[in-house]
Amino acid sequence: MVFQGEALPPPFFAFFLKRYYIIVMKLKFIDSIHNPSIKWIKKVCQNPKKEGYVVFEGEHILEEALKSDFYFHRIVMTEEKYKKWKEMVLGFETLIVKEELLKAISLTKSPEGVLAVGMMKKWVLEEPRENSAYLYMDGVQDPVNVGILIRSAYAFGFDAVFFGEGSCDFFNPTVVARSAGAVFHIPVYSLKKVEFLSWAELNRVGIFVADSSKGGDIRTFFPFSSFVLVLGNEARGISKEILEKNDKVFTITMRDGWDSLNVAAAGSILMYELKKLKM
Repeated sequence: MVFQGEALPPPFFAFFLKRYYIIVMKLKFIDSIHNPSIKWIKKVCQNPKKEGYVVFEGEHILEEALKSDFYFHRIVMTEEKYKKWKEMVLGFETLIVKEELLKAISLTKSPEGVLAVGMMKKWVLEEPRENSAYLYMDGVQDPVNVGILIRSAYAFGFDAVFFGEGSCDFFNPTVVARSAGAVFHIPVYSLKKVEFLSWAELNRVGIFVADSSKGGDIRTFFPFSSFVLVLGNEARGISKEILEKNDKVFTITMRDGWDSLNVAAAGSILMYELKKLKM
């Protein structure tokens, strides 16, 4: 390849080839629901956890995933969205489809024009640093609540989130969506109660639980150097094993005659108050 009789400079030629490969080889225009890549994505969307992938939709979630160590396997976009995001998704395998085709594989009734499949970073559980704050979900099942709690944990500077037995999985697309992408930034671990209690005892991490009918006012409480806030199942509450090992029980003061908040609201308030007390 030459420019006006001169050999193309090697560095520029290498850059051109790389750019060509990235754009042409990683970009595919697809118009059939029977395309193998589309069929595979549709299968993954039906049960992401079983297939070992995370699926999400929406531009904001995509933006947060791109800022993280999320591993993208496929990105699906309408042509209109690709024009907006083409520089950001350069280097990722991207499928350009029509809106009707995206609706056929979407998790929602009104897709935003962006869908992605990939894998979460696998976090390694480390020893707590001084003044660490953690959240443990003990059988919290509603994916909306779980997603909101992850979002709050990240917003209020918590160091990690643990998922105990019976809790909704953080692979769940609703969890990813309701976390507003926070799930890509805060370490998340699956940890059975026995393992969790052993970890907390070994590392001298205080276990705090909340109770709507008893316990001290959280506003008068000063937390341990490092602590973990435990939130229980929406109907059954916190499990007996954890209640027997807790270091502190507290409550959220509410108006007379009312003692009920859902777990996402209560957990978010508690995380905010606990972090504020440590500042």
